[in-house]
Amino acid sequence: MEAADPDQAIVATVRAGLRARLSHGFPRLSELAADLDIPMRTLQRRLAAAGMSYSSIVDSTRFQEALEHLREPTLSLSEIATALGYSDAAHFTRAFRRWSGKAPSEVRRELECDSAREEPRLG
Repeated sequence: MEAADPDQAIVATVRAGLRARLSHGFPRLSELAADLDIPMRTLQRRLAAAGMSYSSIVDSTRFQEALEHLREPTLSLSEIATALGYSDAAHFTRAFRRWSGKAPSEVRRELECDSAREEPRLG
């Protein structure tokens, strides 16, 4: 096993913990460290060893979750914002533009077009 595996495992563990907490607002590192029963400074060092920062993991996790929610056409942007811990759709939209360079509504349209092209083929 490579030496980096434990570092990557902690990143996956942090992502999983974040997903469970996103709807409660910006998850604080101290709270997540307590949930994982890891001293906060140790968690920071382990993330740094994996080449990640806590805030970058929060951003990338929120972005991935946002993309999944945007695939669900019945969810409004306000509902997605709430699910990701944002106080309103405007804050979510600003963050999404920072992550992707596009508005969430634009990406949703692109995802809808992509899924329409991927219809199952018969025969």
